[in-house]
Parts: sequence; C-alpha cells; structure tokens
Amino acid sequence: MHLRALITFVASALACFVLAVPAVAQVTISRGTNMSVNATSDGRLAIDLRGDIWIVPGGGGEARQLTQNLKSVQRPHWSPDGRRLVYQAIADGQQGIWIHELDSGATQKVSGNSNFDLHASWHPSGERVLYASDVNGNGIDLWEYDLATGLRWRLSHRPGDETDAAWSSDGRDLVYVHHDAGVWSLLLRRHSRADEVLLTSNEKLAAPSFRPDGSLITFFRGAAPASSINMVILSQPRLIRPYATKEQFVVAPVSWLDRHRMVYSANGQIRQRLFNSWTSSPLHFRATIQPAVTQVTRKVRPVLEWLDEPTGELIIHASRLFDGVSDGYQSDKDLIINGGRIAAIEDHRERAGGIVIDMGDLTIIPGLIDADARLPGELVPGHGPDMLTTGVTTIVASHTEAQRLNALWSGKAVPGPRLLSADAWAIGPTSRPELDVTAAVVTSRNTGLPTGAALRSQFRTMSIAGLSPEQTLRGMGVNAAAAMLADPYLGRIARGAAADLVFVDGDPLEDINDALNVVAVVRNGRFYSVSGLFDRAKSTESVE
Repeated sequence: MHLRALITFVASALACFVLAVPAVAQVTISRGTNMSVNATSDGRLAIDLRGDIWIVPGGGGEARQLTQNLKSVQRPHWSPDGRRLVYQAIADGQQGIWIHELDSGATQKVSGNSNFDLHASWHPSGERVLYASDVNGNGIDLWEYDLATGLRWRLSHRPGDETDAAWSSDGRDLVYVHHDAGVWSLLLRRHSRADEVLLTSNEKLAAPSFRPDGSLITFFRGAAPASSINMVILSQPRLIRPYATKEQFVVAPVSWLDRHRMVYSANGQIRQRLFNSWTSSPLHFRATIQPAVTQVTRKVRPVLEWLDEPTGELIIHASRLFDGVSDGYQSDKDLIINGGRIAAIEDHRERAGGIVIDMGDLTIIPGLIDADARLPGELVPGHGPDMLTTGVTTIVASHTEAQRLNALWSGKAVPGPRLLSADAWAIGPTSRPELDVTAAVVTSRNTGLPTGAALRSQFRTMSIAGLSPEQTLRGMGVNAAAAMLADPYLGRIARGAAADLVFVDGDPLEDINDALNVVAVVRNGRFYSVSGLFDRAKSTESVE
C-alpha cells in the first residue's frame, strides 16, 4: 500500500522531547530526502515534498505548492498534456488514487473502494489511469480507469502482487513488477503477446520506466540504501545491464525528458543526467513553506499505567518464541507471568502447581502495536474483543472515551487493546520505509482501514517496500514502542515487559501473513482464545 503513510523513522527514544507550537514563520528548503520527481513534456517537474505536490520550473528555481496539507502524497505523475496530475494520497478521509486538475484546482478520486491503491501513472493517450490495487485482500493487481466512462478493469491477476506498471510511449507495451513468495520478476507485455519474463531475482525489483524510443527499460534493483538503477536493453537477446550506482536513490520511476535526458531523486536532491554520462548533476530548487515553528516545552516521558492486573502466576510453554528483539526464534521456553507483566523467561521444565498453558507448536510473538491507529467508526466497548482477535494489543489514537475504554479493556469481562491517548503518546513524523528499514514503524493511519482490519494491507505494503517479515513485526513492536517512548515495556517479550502475547499458527518470520493466523492472545496477563473473544464481543453487543 501507501508507503510513506504507513512508516515513521525513529531516531531515538528520549526521556523528554520538544513539542511543536503553531506560529508563523517562513522557511526555505532546497532538499527533500523522501521525494520523487516526474517531468512533463515542457520540462516542469512535480515533486512530492513533505507529503504535498510542488511544481518546479524546468530549469530549477522557485517551487510552487500545488496541494495544501495532504501530508500523504506519493509519486505525482503528469498527464501527457501537462494539465493534470495523478497521485496516491489520503484526501477527504479516503486513501486512493486522485487526479488534480491544474486549471480548476478540482480533484477526483479514480480508484475504487479497495483495501489499498498505489503506483499511479497515465496511458499515453491521457484517457486512462493505470494503478495497482488490493481490491479484496487477496493480492495486488493492475487496474485501469477510463476517464470518459468511469469504468475500471483489471489488467493482471497473478498469484502474489503486481505493481509498478508503466506504459511505453506508444501505448503498445506494458512493463510491471511481480512479487510472489520472495521472488521478484520484471515482466513485459507486448501488444497481442503473452507476458514475457525479462528478469527474475531474489533482490527487490521496482519502478520500471520506458525510454521514450522504447529501446530500453530502466528499473531499480536491491533495497535502499544499496539500490541501483539498471536497464533492460530490448534487443534480441535481451541484455540486462547496471546503469547507475553510488547514489542514495529514492525508489521511484526515472522520468525521461527525451531519449537523452532523465531526472530522478537521489541524495536529497533532484538529479539530472544525460543517458551517455557517467555522472549526474543537481537541479536546484527552492520551496518556501510556513511550518509550525518550535517552542521549547519540556514534557516528561509518559507513564504507562498498569490497570486491573490479575492476581497469581501464569506459566506459558513456548515451543517457538520470537521476542521482538533478538534475531530469529527461541525454542522450548517457559514464560512466567505475574499480574500483567512477564516476570521471567526460562528454559522449559516440568513445574508443580500454578496454571500452565501449553499451545503445542504455535508460534508466540509480542502483541502488535498500532502507534497511529485509525479507529472503527462509532467506537463501542464491543470493538475491544474484536480488535484483540487480530493480535493488536496496543493502539494509540485520539478518542474522547480513551481513558474509560482503556480501563474497561484492561479487565477480564470486556478485554481489548490498550488504548493510549494520542495527546500523550503520539509518534513523530513519518518517512518512507526504504530510508531505514531497521527503524520502520508500521501503522494503520493511512490505509483507510481500521486498526486490526488493516493488517493484511500493512503487511503487503511493507513487503513491497522491501521489509522482511522480521522487520515488519519490529515495526509493530519494539520500533513502535520506541517511537511512543513506551519501551522497554511494550513490543517485546522480556522480563518486566507487559504480558501482551499473540499465539499464531505458522511461521511469521518466514511468511508475514502467518501473523494473521491468530489462535489466542494474552492481554494484561490474561489468556483468551480467539473463539472466546468473539463470544465476548457478541455478548457485549447484546448488552449495548
């Protein structure tokens, strides 16, 4: 899905931090580490700077802000006539693909009611929009939207995900990326012919783009910061060649001005390059913004409340355990839980007395954290057990009843995730995952789906971004806890941490989607089966 919207970069977990207080101040910036760039035929450039669209003159210079406060725009792409831009964003509370008319300022959503839409571009006729979409949660496919009729149709339906599609300049050939079971492929669909596999790799492949004369395709290979621009020369036989390395690329399609000149984003700058040149040069721009200036206000680290903890000891035998911190699994461990916290992790042995739960060969992972959650509409107590069935045990969100619901959901009768107010626990600004996958934080905010229900889209998006299953789980675990200043109590299985655990059927470090196979959870030191949580949700609804 929607890559910048679901990720945040965590620099460090400080005991106190600086709050931003709105004020009027103009700041001029000339760099943007997260931005993509796309050129129109007359040389104007569209960039996604700080989550909005800015227009840069062809020769560089003063940029003009086109959209206001969307804070979620990705990959703006010019229409062939240079009068419209298509982009991915959240607007009017909806995630999707949007068109912005430059003359009138009007916007229009063109994608349907899907789980996630991304990677929009134009057919060279200017009459159709091409994009990738997860319509039913079973995989991302390629779709087209016809502007005249409002009709949409599917262009691909392979197992796995098809993304990053682009038409050739004559509209006869289509190139796209296919990803399934850890294998990446670059495919070419020539007019009236079967799809041809140009390249298969265990490394990430992304963002292909046709040279205007159709002689070659550029694409990105490898995960940042070590990604490189490569090319497929469309000769017979096909030739795969490296093109550009040693730059910190933003993975977005190279934009061709003509068959000799191209622009792309790297090193925090717009870079321009002649095809036969060994080096690129910066195209300088200036963007004047009016941000909220910072007023130094010291705020103490939020205090995590331990509410309604159970009495007594609970012992859980874990045949396979991912603690959220160490690499890989630990095997044959006993988790000793006192109240709502983990008291110890010991090698498994026979124990006399106490309550012992042995779930066989299920995998235990830390309870998932949604550090910037989109709540269900009309949130009621019965949503608590429902959300807990997904494995999300902590959410951060703004809600007038947050304190009451948190207290209620910490108990036994109507369990639910720990609900922390965003006023105290909000995380910082977001950033694209390819910048630093080791510190990514995965949230539901910009998926358009409520917390828990958004997990499949979140996992799929992180996979496309190049995160491994382990990195994705950390993005909803220790990284999220660090962003909230809630470490070392949340997001890990360790002595002194909250006893929030998820039992899943499968191997989520091999296949992240196995984390969706939740069988049971421990929340605040209490064990609940998924079937029992469903029963509690239904009984709560009947009372309400």
